[in-house]
Amino acid sequence: MASWTDGAAYAPIERPAGFATPEVAPLEVAAPEAAQTPGPMPTPTGFQPTAPAMPLDQVRTAPPPSRNPSAPFEVGAGLMTVGSSMGRGAERDPRVPFQTYEITGNPPSGVDTLPPPTGAPLPAPVISVQQQSSQRTLVFLAVVCAVLGLTIPAVAPWMLFVAGLLTLRALPLVGRASVWSIAVGLFLLVFGVFLAPDAASALGRLAAAVFAAWFGIAASRRSRPRR
Repeated sequence: MASWTDGAAYAPIERPAGFATPEVAPLEVAAPEAAQTPGPMPTPTGFQPTAPAMPLDQVRTAPPPSRNPSAPFEVGAGLMTVGSSMGRGAERDPRVPFQTYEITGNPPSGVDTLPPPTGAPLPAPVISVQQQSSQRTLVFLAVVCAVLGLTIPAVAPWMLFVAGLLTLRALPLVGRASVWSIAVGLFLLVFGVFLAPDAASALGRLAAAVFAAWFGIAASRRSRPRR
């Protein structure tokens, strides 16, 4: 037999056994929701009526453009397809070359019309006296660094490295001496720790003496122009 557990269609008229009466009071009835609008409003006044608009049939009085669909389209030909002396609508003979223009009178002046150069070529740019003086100053500072390395062998690798950096701005005077000074200084800094103290000191003194003489000779001669 069906019971109330089978659904609302089979529920009995009376409350089934096992349901207890609630001990709390029933819920209060909610107050009706008040309207948010303030009520009827008066009709707004003070608006000016708009001017009467033009009827749509009078907006465009001129007839729209039209063309005869049986007439061919009109096309224009440029100078690349038709000569300027040919009239409109004339057909071009494909055997006739395109019309070209020739410049009459004096030709325009330009690089191509200039005469070939004459005389001896211009000399190579020479370094200014002020620039040469600043380069000599850098070379003399490099000589001082090399002499310090000769006097104090412990700082000889650092002095050679600094001397090479100083003479990078004076390559017309020293040539490749600056690059060799940097390379020898780095070599002594890296591999000097694997040598005996006396051998490292002797190599530092020898390298400092060589580069001191090299930089001194370079500072005493005139600079060569760089090409």
